[in-house]
Amino acid sequence: MKKIVFGLILSVLSTSISAGDGDGDNCYEAYNKKFAERGANEVKDGWYENVVITFRQGNQADCVLGKVQVEAGAVTQMYLKNVDGTYQIFTKKWKHEDNKSIVSNGISKSRLTIDGEVVNVIFTTSIKPPKKKIAVAPSPDDL
Repeated sequence: MKKIVFGLILSVLSTSISAGDGDGDNCYEAYNKKFAERGANEVKDGWYENVVITFRQGNQADCVLGKVQVEAGAVTQMYLKNVDGTYQIFTKKWKHEDNKSIVSNGISKSRLTIDGEVVNVIFTTSIKPPKKKIAVAPSPDDL
């Protein structure tokens, strides 16, 4: 009986931990929603550091920092950032080599690895600033 109760508690805890930020969004979905709301400036060719690289399988997503090179509007090289600030080259193999990771609205098109992971690059520095809010007039009672 104790094993069953322990198993149920462990199951509930692991479900709540993997749920994301409380409203069902994983890190990729949260970034994607924010970019859809605000839009992004064009990502020009060159090297970009501190981009977010997402790895997704099903509802689970891992978001890590990295640096990438963009050429002709597509991601051509990827590096993952280590905790000590150094980088390691992205070594996973793509399922379809002919697909390009074209960047649109600050996020690269999804690419699939041979392991079944969906990979996107998010250019956080390209997101447009939030729209300015209109100031509300004070209540006449506050005058």
